[in-house]
Amino acid sequence: MRTAGMWVTLTLLLALFLIVPVVAAEPNGPTTYSLVHLSDTQNLATRYPGTYDFTFSYLEGIKAHYNISAIIITGDLVNTWNKQSEWDAYAHARNKTTIPVYVVSGNHDTNSGKDYTYYSRYTGEPEKNYVITVEDFDLVGINYVSKSLSAKEFARLRLAISNSTRNFTIIATHYYMNEKGTHSRLGKDIDHELVVQPTLILSGHIHAYRITLDTKNGYPVIEDLTNYQNGEPGRQKNQDYSAGTLYTVTAVDGQVVKITSGRLRIYPTRSPDDQRVLYTLTGYVPHVAPGPVPQSAMQAETLTITMPTADAGHLRGINNDPFGQFFAGDAFRDLSRWILKSL
Repeated sequence: MRTAGMWVTLTLLLALFLIVPVVAAEPNGPTTYSLVHLSDTQNLATRYPGTYDFTFSYLEGIKAHYNISAIIITGDLVNTWNKQSEWDAYAHARNKTTIPVYVVSGNHDTNSGKDYTYYSRYTGEPEKNYVITVEDFDLVGINYVSKSLSAKEFARLRLAISNSTRNFTIIATHYYMNEKGTHSRLGKDIDHELVVQPTLILSGHIHAYRITLDTKNGYPVIEDLTNYQNGEPGRQKNQDYSAGTLYTVTAVDGQVVKITSGRLRIYPTRSPDDQRVLYTLTGYVPHVAPGPVPQSAMQAETLTITMPTADAGHLRGINNDPFGQFFAGDAFRDLSRWILKSL
C-alpha cells in the first residue's frame, strides 16, 4: 500500500524531471541576415534615374537570397537640395523595393544642414538625429553638420545606447573620415563620445571605398567609407555606376556574434564580392553557416577582430545559469539518488 509520503516523493521527482529540460535548454540557433550600405547616390538622381531605379529593384530581387533586412543610406540622395525632379527620381527609385530604408542627410540634401524642407518631405525623416532598433542593432542616425554636435546632443545619444540591451551599435553619418582614414571633427567626437560597445560606423561624402578595423575605448570598431558617386574609385569618373557594401550578420538570442562584409556591385555589373570576416564574439563556436550565403564566402582573414565578453558563455547553454549549473552538477545527482532510495 502506497503511503502519502511516497506520493509526495513521486510528485517531487516528477516535478524535478519536468523542470530540468526547461532550465537547461539550449538557446535558439543562430540566425543570419544582411544589411546593405549605400551612400552618395546623387548623380543617379541627376544623370541616371534609370540606374537609380535599377539599384533598388536589384536589391529587391536579391532580398530573399541574402535575407536583406535593411538598406542604410548615409546621405546625398540628390545633388541639389531643392530640385524637385531629383527628389522625384529618388522617390521613384525608393519605391522599387519593400526593404526598409533608413537614411541620414548629406550636405547636398539639406543645403549643408540649413534647410530640411525637401529632405523631410521625400524621406519622412526629421532634422533631429535618432536612435532606433534595426534587427539586433541600435542604429544611430546623425544628420550632416559642418563641424560637430553639441555636448548635450552627444550625451542624449550616448544615454540611449547605454540603456539598450543590444550588444552592437551602428552609427550612420555622412562625413566621418576621408580616403586615408583621417577623421573629420565629427568623426573624432563620435569615436570619443559614442563608442561604448562594439560599433559599425557607416559613412560617405568622400569618393572612396575603405573598410578598416580599429579598437576605440577598448571596443572593436568597423569603419566604412562607401561612395561610388562617380564610378569605381580610382578609375574613370562620371560613370553610370552603382555599388554599395553588403554586410552579413549572424546573431544568437539577439546578440550579434559575427559580421562579414563584401563589396556589392549593382550596375553595370552585378557581382557581390566574397565576404571577409570583420568581427566575431569570443566564445561563440559557429555551426555550419546558416542562411543563403555560401560557407566558402565566409572564410576568416587576418582582419578578423574578436570581442571578449564575460557573457559569452550564455551562447553555449547553461554555463552562466546558476539553476542550470545546479541541475547539471553533483548536488542534483545526490538529491535524485536520495529520492529514489525513498521510494
